[in-house]
Amino acid sequence: MQFETFRGRNVEEALAAVRAALGPDAFIESTRHVSNGEKGWLGKTFVEVLAAPSDHPSSARANPFSRQTAERRPAAAPPTRSRESDKSPAPSSAARGARAELTLGRELRLIRSMLEELSLVRKPRDRAGSLLQAAGIEGALAASLAGQAARVPKADSTVLINFLRKKLAERIQVAESPIEKPGRRIITCIGPTGVGKTTSLAKLAARASLELGRSVSVITLDTFRVGAVEQMRRFVELIGVPFDVARDRASFAQAVAQRRADLTLVDTAGVSTADNGSMQRLADCLTAITDRPVDILLVVQAAIRARDAERLRGVYRAPAPTGLVITKLDETDQAGGALHTALDHPLPVTYLCDGPRVPEDLHDASAEMLLDAVLPVST
Repeated sequence: MQFETFRGRNVEEALAAVRAALGPDAFIESTRHVSNGEKGWLGKTFVEVLAAPSDHPSSARANPFSRQTAERRPAAAPPTRSRESDKSPAPSSAARGARAELTLGRELRLIRSMLEELSLVRKPRDRAGSLLQAAGIEGALAASLAGQAARVPKADSTVLINFLRKKLAERIQVAESPIEKPGRRIITCIGPTGVGKTTSLAKLAARASLELGRSVSVITLDTFRVGAVEQMRRFVELIGVPFDVARDRASFAQAVAQRRADLTLVDTAGVSTADNGSMQRLADCLTAITDRPVDILLVVQAAIRARDAERLRGVYRAPAPTGLVITKLDETDQAGGALHTALDHPLPVTYLCDGPRVPEDLHDASAEMLLDAVLPVST
C-alpha cells in the first residue's frame, strides 16, 4: 500500500483533499499538526494526513470515511463463491502504469505546492537569483538584476518574473532587418561551427528573394569544412539565386562586382579559439568592398552557456559584429546564456530562429519574443 501526504489548514480541509484525490474509501494511517518552522507572523500551522487508496474491501474496517456506512449496513451472509472466483485477477501492466502515473502526478503537485509556500518566505532578491539561474542568466548580469529585485514587495513568482522581464527589456537592443534596408549591401554570418550560420543565411536569401523581391547573390568563403560548398549550393539552387565560391580577396571582389545584386550574402567557416584564420580572410575580403555598407551578424545558439557567450565575443572581435542572430530557440528551455552575448557588451539582436524551415522559422527580433524564450510568464 502506497501512502500519500495531504495538507490543509484544518482537519476538515485535509480530509476533503484526501477524498478528492483518493475517494471516500481511502485508508487513513495518521494525522498530525505541523509548522512551517517560522516564528511570529510568518509562522503557519497545517494539518497533515497520511493516506492511501483502498485496494481491498477489508480496509473499510479501518477507514474513518466508510466506518459509519458499514455500521449502518445490515450484516449479510457471505456469498458462496467457487474456487476460481476466490482468485482476484491481477491488474494489467497498463492499469499499474496508469496508477503509478496518477500517483506521481499527485506527488509532484504536492511538492510544487510546498516549494511555492517555502518560496514566499524568501527575500525577493534570493528568489530573483534562483529564477535567473534557472533561466541560464549568471554572473554580474544576474547579480545586478537580483539586486534591483530587492525593491519588489513580497509577491508571487509572476510579479517577480514580470519585474525581471521589464528590466531586461530596458537593456535589450533590437536592430532593423538589414535585408529590408534600401540600397545595395553585404550581409555575412559568422559564428562557431554547428550554430546554424548556413541555414540562417539561406533563410535570409529566401526571404529577400521570394518575399521582398530583391536581387540576391550568395558567396561562400567556407572552403575549409568538408561538404560546406555543396550544402550551400543546394540551398541556393532551391531558392534560385546566383552562387559563387571565393578563396581570396581578389576572387571575392570579382564575384561581388559581376553579380551586381541588391544583397550579397556571405557564408563563412566556423572559428575555434585556436584558429581564427577564416575570420582574418573575411576581414581581408571585406576591405576590398568600399561602395556599400556591410552587416556582420554573429550567430549563436540559444542554449549557449553564459561563460561561453562571454568568451565568444572575444573570439569574434574582428571583424566587429554589428548584429546578433539567436538560433535554435525551439531546442532549449534555458536560453538565458544567449542574452549574455547581447547584453554584456551591447550588441543589437537582429533575428531570432526557432526551427529549420526556410524561411518560415526566421523572425525579425523583438524583445518580447526573446523574453518569452528566456523568462516566460506562467499561465
